[in-house]
Amino acid sequence: MQELFIKRTLIGFVLKVVGLVVISWGIIQGFVLMIQLYDPYANGMGLIGFIGIVATPGIYGILLIGFGEVIDLLQKIHDQNDSKAQVLQAVENNSSASANVSIPLFAEQEIKEFYSNQNIWIDSILPTKDRAIFIVKRNGRTDYIALGESTPKILTEEEIVNIFN
Repeated sequence: MQELFIKRTLIGFVLKVVGLVVISWGIIQGFVLMIQLYDPYANGMGLIGFIGIVATPGIYGILLIGFGEVIDLLQKIHDQNDSKAQVLQAVENNSSASANVSIPLFAEQEIKEFYSNQNIWIDSILPTKDRAIFIVKRNGRTDYIALGESTPKILTEEEIVNIFN
């Protein structure tokens, strides 16, 4: 279940969350109507009414979650066919393989200061094969940042492909 809500694309993630909200709303609506219309002499009709009320939002929610998953899978297929995305994925895989290599303290401080000046929160900093380039994960995005100049520079995808290709 946790793999279903990995944020691959924003639209896919939002559709999945909206699907869960729709299902939850249907369940809440079913309980509220079941309590309001409670009749002790209904012989189980309250349960049938509950299932009838919850079924429609449940189906809509499942469809929305499915559409979100389709969007994520299409993005994954697109990324597999895109040469730039393959190089970026290879760089990221190599960085996670070398994750046991520590990041120099000055580099970490410089990167954190650079992003804090922009009021951006950093999730993680990963090293790459190049000691002057780091991968910064933030708010579901990935930045490739180069140090060594007067200020850190966020590299474009083309620059990363040229450096690591």
